[in-house]
Formats: sequence, C-alpha cells, structure tokens
Amino acid sequence: MTSDAKRKLQGFAGRSRHYFENALSFLRDGEIEKSSELLWGSMAEAVKAVAMVKEREIRSHGELRRYAVELAKELNDEMLYDAFMHANSLHSNFYESHLTAQEVEILADRVRGAVRKLLDLIPAEFLQEDTDNY
Repeated sequence: MTSDAKRKLQGFAGRSRHYFENALSFLRDGEIEKSSELLWGSMAEAVKAVAMVKEREIRSHGELRRYAVELAKELNDEMLYDAFMHANSLHSNFYESHLTAQEVEILADRVRGAVRKLLDLIPAEFLQEDTDNY
C-alpha cells in the first residue's frame, strides 16, 4: 500500500470514529438530524477505509452502496448490510426528519456494531503512523 493510500485509510478510519462520537453528543443534546447524518458519515467512512485496504477507492454514493453489499456477501454477514441500509435511512433523516430520538438511538447501536466490525477488518499496521519519514 502506498503511503498516500495509507494516509487516506487512516483518515477514513479516524473520521469514522470521530463522527460516531460526535453523533452521540448531538443525540444527547436532542439534535436528532445532525446525529443521524454523523452516524451515516461514520458508516460511510468505515466502509471506505475497508475498501482502501484492498486499494479500492469509493467515489460515489452508489459505489459505496455496491461495495457494502459486496462486502456483506464476501463476509457472509447480513447484519453488515442491514446496518448499512439503516445508516442510509439515517442519512435521509437529516433532510426529512422522519425518525424519533428513540429510533435514532436504536439505529446508533446497529451502526456502532457494524463500524466496529468494519474497522476491526483493517490490519493494525495500516492504522499505525508511518515513522519512516521522521
């Protein structure tokens, strides 16, 4: 993996974690729509990070969905696909505000499980900082 690809992967993984933590904070503050969008972002960034392990870059929402389906099939993990689709509904909630706080809390737990599973697929050496340049 090139150092540029490794930096991108680290960025995706870091943003996934950051977005998830911010989503919980917004949820506690009652900002359901912002929380929903950050949960979607957390899932999307985690999927992109896994794609980078395979030196595959995702450039559109459609590619992201297709790769999530492919990954769920490859891992034989229906929960991963379900969590991705729930995250997608959270994305639409940002614009349409159709979910309650309780529903977003439930979906946040599903997103959390999927994001953890995805980030656990990334070998540790890809997440470590490259110190050769120092």
